[in-house]
Amino acid sequence: MFRISNKRRLAQRLVLISVAFAITLGAGSSTPFTVGTSPSLLILGDSITWGTDYFAKAQKLVAGDGQWVNVVVDGQYSRRVAFPTPNTSIRMSGVKSYLKLKSAGLNPDAVIVALGSNDVALETKVEVYEKIIRDLMNTIGNVPVTWLTVNRRDTKAIFARSVVFNTVLVKLTSEYPNLVLSDWSAIINDNPKLMSWDKVHLTPTGYAIRAKSYQSLARDSYERYWIATAPTTTTTLPAETTTTTTIVTTTATTLPAVTTTIIAATTTVLPTTTVPASSP
Repeated sequence: MFRISNKRRLAQRLVLISVAFAITLGAGSSTPFTVGTSPSLLILGDSITWGTDYFAKAQKLVAGDGQWVNVVVDGQYSRRVAFPTPNTSIRMSGVKSYLKLKSAGLNPDAVIVALGSNDVALETKVEVYEKIIRDLMNTIGNVPVTWLTVNRRDTKAIFARSVVFNTVLVKLTSEYPNLVLSDWSAIINDNPKLMSWDKVHLTPTGYAIRAKSYQSLARDSYERYWIATAPTTTTTLPAETTTTTTIVTTTATTLPAVTTTIIAATTTVLPTTTVPASSP
């Protein structure tokens, strides 16, 4: 009993330490950026995104490729996509956080969205998922957006809602041509051990894989950005001139020659014969 009690106390201490660590360090962070420069990539997420940057140096990994002038990783503990009802919080809302960054001078040329885990924990209705996703997509506007699917497993009900949320995301890709999905949920399904004990956050290995995923998605986003903004060269060919030549053909008809035969009049002069006189 003594040993069991000690183990329980140790487990409780570890939980408390983990929670305190998450609350203290996981308040959130946002990478500084240079105003007025581009192209800029924004990775907008919750505490999982914060952990991916804190533990796996996601921002440095992505910036190391040298494609984006600004790589802003903005992760916030307990952040949601948006609030379906009025709420004064800014940092807990993806929509309001995006607008705050815009007002500070960041103009994202592409966005990687890693939100939804906290929404499926609190909201249950499909129409709410549709509303908040549309809210953020409309706020971002017409730039390339990549959204990571959600996989939260702390309860069976929340896991089921994660599946529903992902289904809504798939549905809305037809409504927003600039939206593509990255199936992070499938990665967790294939290897659930990438999740930590709370079935929400990740292990060190999980964060490293997530950081690599951000790097790959950032490269894809840059290609989409480049295609969307590349100048279009239009070559105008001279108008084709059609010359119509009319050839007049003169047909000469040769009539057969008419032969006129003139029959000359022939006068036959008979010789004169002198008949001697008869003798009496």
